Amino acid sequence: MKARLKAPTRDTSFAILGLLSMGQELSGYDLVKAVEGSVGFFWTPAKSQIYAELKRVVSLGWATEREVPQSNRPDKRVYTLTPEGQDALHTWLKGPDEEPEDIKSVFLLKLFYGHLLDREDVIAKVLEYREWARSMLARYEAIDQLIDEHGGHEGPQFYPWVTLTYGIAHARCGVEWSERLLQELEEKGGKP
Repeated sequence: MKARLKAPTRDTSFAILGLLSMGQELSGYDLVKAVEGSVGFFWTPAKSQIYAELKRVVSLGWATEREVPQSNRPDKRVYTLTPEGQDALHTWLKGPDEEPEDIKSVFLLKLFYGHLLDREDVIAKVLEYREWARSMLARYEAIDQLIDEHGGHEGPQFYPWVTLTYGIAHARCGVEWSERLLQELEEKGGKP
């Protein structure tokens, strides 16, 4: 039976369902950590939003929750995907993307108005961006190496790896672009 999505739905709900679809019961804390180490590289909800959406997916019947007693800490709640949640997730995955990918960057917005800055200020911003891109590239490549060490790119790791390769390409492009821009700024001397 094809699940009908109950409006309004949020992408955060489906990100949570997707993480729960990996087969483990997860607490809110576990989900926050899972987001940070996976989908958080390209889609980042606030921690408070994750907890609010957990309540939402439970109220929609897409996940169940249960309390787990802990001896040295407060009891925790863990969540499991339901068959209805699996159906809703599949419906969302197969559906159209609601919006095309947009670039949203404060750095690029400021660079757009670079004519209002001194050349040194523009160079400083580009250098900062290049360092960020280099650090992201190193981080993504380290994750790629871990995936290789733990079974490679087969089975359930294939699609997370595919999204990782996008991050690697994006970061690599950022490094190359910033280096070309720095070279051009140097060649132009003065104010471009």
